[in-house]
Amino acid sequence: MKNGMENLHPIVLFIFFASCLTVTMLIMHPVFLVISFLSGLLFILVSGGVGDVVRSLRFNLVTSLMIILINPLISHGGITVITYLPDGNPLTMESVIFGCAAALLLSSAVNWFYCINRVLTSDKLIYLFGRAAPKLALLISMVLAFTEKLSTHYKEVRDARKCFGVKNKRIKGIIKNLSSTIQWALENSVDTADSMHSRGYASGKRTSYSLYHIRRKDIIMIMLFAAADIIIVYSYYSGQLYFSYYPMITVEASSFAGCFSFIAFGMLCMMPVILKWKEDAEWKYLQSGI
Repeated sequence: MKNGMENLHPIVLFIFFASCLTVTMLIMHPVFLVISFLSGLLFILVSGGVGDVVRSLRFNLVTSLMIILINPLISHGGITVITYLPDGNPLTMESVIFGCAAALLLSSAVNWFYCINRVLTSDKLIYLFGRAAPKLALLISMVLAFTEKLSTHYKEVRDARKCFGVKNKRIKGIIKNLSSTIQWALENSVDTADSMHSRGYASGKRTSYSLYHIRRKDIIMIMLFAAADIIIVYSYYSGQLYFSYYPMITVEASSFAGCFSFIAFGMLCMMPVILKWKEDAEWKYLQSGI
């Protein structure tokens, strides 16, 4: 069964992901970053399962460690000196904290892009951007679909080689698997181009067909997302979400509007999980009546 977000209109999905990513990347407040990261993981859990969460955490851990270790080595701003590096540059607490925040930001963005790939399918992307940029929409949808096909075919090649007793852990075996996958991808791309040409692609005026219609549920969700965005924007530009990492950690004292913006952003990011829980509860209720 699909989760609640997949049943929404593509425009609603676009507004939701644009809001979450924009706030996450432009407002580097620690509270927003933590909310965005945890909400993204919960979204992955309800849409992909525990295995996808584990894979996402592994990738997040590797990239986060790299950023946390590299940032203090190249950025020496801040007034709180922890120690001095062998080259004489200071290692400051502010640079370490900023590295942690940057790592959390990157991890949150990766989680949200994973969710976008799960929910915004190729037909929804074509619906959103097909009229404004049809070639770009087609290219994006084909790349997203082709990426999954490449991953699936690589696993098939790896499993087939295992059946013949070929070890895949060595670099040479991995290279052979990749070579076979790339060869298949090139052949498949030629077949796709021939198929599109035979069906008359780009030979006349492009037409579009869609089954998506704005419903009352979609309008309600747009209004909720807009309300959350307005609260966050007002709190940000009124200075109630001020947080500075350099030259020293400076944070605006929590106010009613600032705390309310945290709640609004949390409700915004948690909306997929809330919809999923709502649908599961309704499904269980219907089953109990059978």
